[in-house]
Amino acid sequence: MGELVLIDHITAFEHYLKLEEGRSPATIRNYAGDVRQLRAFLESDAYPLPQRGRDWAQVTAADLRLFLATLNPKPHRYHRLLASWRKFWAFLRDVQRLPLVGDPAAEIKRPKLPQRLPKYLESPDIAKLLQAAHDNPRPSVGLRNWAFLAFLYGTGARLSEVLGLTFDRITYSDTLPTAVTVIGKGDKERFVPLSPTAQRALMQWLQVRRVEGHPTSPYVWSYLSGANRGQPFGARNMQKMMDAAARKAGLDPAKVSPHKLRHSYATALVEHGRSLHEIGTILGHENPATTAIYGRVKAQQLAQAAASLPDVF
Repeated sequence: MGELVLIDHITAFEHYLKLEEGRSPATIRNYAGDVRQLRAFLESDAYPLPQRGRDWAQVTAADLRLFLATLNPKPHRYHRLLASWRKFWAFLRDVQRLPLVGDPAAEIKRPKLPQRLPKYLESPDIAKLLQAAHDNPRPSVGLRNWAFLAFLYGTGARLSEVLGLTFDRITYSDTLPTAVTVIGKGDKERFVPLSPTAQRALMQWLQVRRVEGHPTSPYVWSYLSGANRGQPFGARNMQKMMDAAARKAGLDPAKVSPHKLRHSYATALVEHGRSLHEIGTILGHENPATTAIYGRVKAQQLAQAAASLPDVF
């Protein structure tokens, strides 16, 4: 069958992920992008001519292996491709009810992922970064930059979760913000208690936001002026701001990102004795193995502490 059939199935796949599974735009983009990349290969010159244009039901594990061998992805990318393809073929089989559809991706063995310790910033570097973000010729911009980064670090939330935060999702106690409810992966709500750092940052930002911000915008972290007034901060703009603050603080911008602040938050909690279960719940980890890597950080520190014992021989 021709190219149009394949494209229609992918579009229907996107609609299904959005409307029926409630997946986030980023997840939909990743899933569909992985399938489109495979389709492009199946219709390219790199693929044997007699087999081009076949229906999805005719694609085999051998076809997928040929594509993977051509692409040679890194282990994490390899895993995501297989996950996306399995999701797509399940959609074809169980939702579209296409005949003779199997699960070719299930026949391919996943490589073992390397167990790497998360990269994070030590507390002194966090302090330098926040100070550099605050030092700005325009006080309101400096306050915004500092408050945003301090809140990001102080909650351990994902960048998308903070950017999407609305006023109705702030929990108060005696007029003080004590927690927020964020929308995480898969549009799942998560209750996040505010650390003193996050609470202080949010309180100071709200003092400015409520006076100078768009009066009807629901977004907490939104532009105060300009054409985008009332719209949530742009992710790229916040990353650029973070890069500039990192350089000003004498840090390598390549080692500073919203996700590394999340790692830094989790690592700091481990160092202060909080359980991996508590940390995983706050971070919104569904798989305990995702949080377990922070336990390796503590184990490494314990090993270093033991190694510092003076040798008596």
